[in-house]
Amino acid sequence: MWETILLIIAYAASILLLFYFKVLSGNNLVLTFTTAFGWLVALLIAIINLNRARKDNKKAKDYETKKRLEIDAFKEINGTINVLSDKLTNLSTFFLATLPNHLKNHLENPTLFKYDPIKRDLEREALRVGLYEGMTIFLLTIEANEIAVIDFDYLRKYIGIQMEDLHKLLDEFNTYSSKLFDLTYIKQPQSYLELKDKCNKIWNFILLIEGYLFDYRIILMNSILSDIFARSVPPRKPRDPNIKTLKEVAIKEEPE
Repeated sequence: MWETILLIIAYAASILLLFYFKVLSGNNLVLTFTTAFGWLVALLIAIINLNRARKDNKKAKDYETKKRLEIDAFKEINGTINVLSDKLTNLSTFFLATLPNHLKNHLENPTLFKYDPIKRDLEREALRVGLYEGMTIFLLTIEANEIAVIDFDYLRKYIGIQMEDLHKLLDEFNTYSSKLFDLTYIKQPQSYLELKDKCNKIWNFILLIEGYLFDYRIILMNSILSDIFARSVPPRKPRDPNIKTLKEVAIKEEPE
């Protein structure tokens, strides 16, 4: 910038010197300065437009880079959501059908259906280990892409709290499951009903978390992709009015 100003001053001084030594007449001086001024204005306009174009190009490149990183982050996180959802589905299937049906079939036909609480315990713990693995991958992937989804960190935290509460329910079930080794207890009429009740409680809680994961995916998708496709995916609408979506139950912490 300063170099340009110095060149203009040097040019004006040289023209004035030529006029002073009568190399240029008054009319030529006016014409020269008028022409120079016109070129100067044109040059300034060109510089302004060039700078504006550079800024616009930088904004466009920055936006393109930002969207590419956000889309990559969404792809990675969405993949881990699918993995975690599968782990939850396997666990919910165990409590919805496998475990209660195992006891029910045995009580109805003990000769045909053998009762094996040890096998069921091992299967349940294996599913729980898988749940830990799925949640760990989910959290690590979000942390690796945290800058792209930082605005939704409070939603991730709420899902984490719900997962902790689910493990508390599973711990309570572990304590209860010792009863299932007591053959006297399992032959009592209320044993199946008690088991079914505890299994349904866990199953319903898992359904809530699966719904929250679905909400989280939709929220990220709309935030990252809606401006590209000029449309959004509608949020989940539970049929049960008592069931709330993730955005309705998660509280966003306000900065102090």
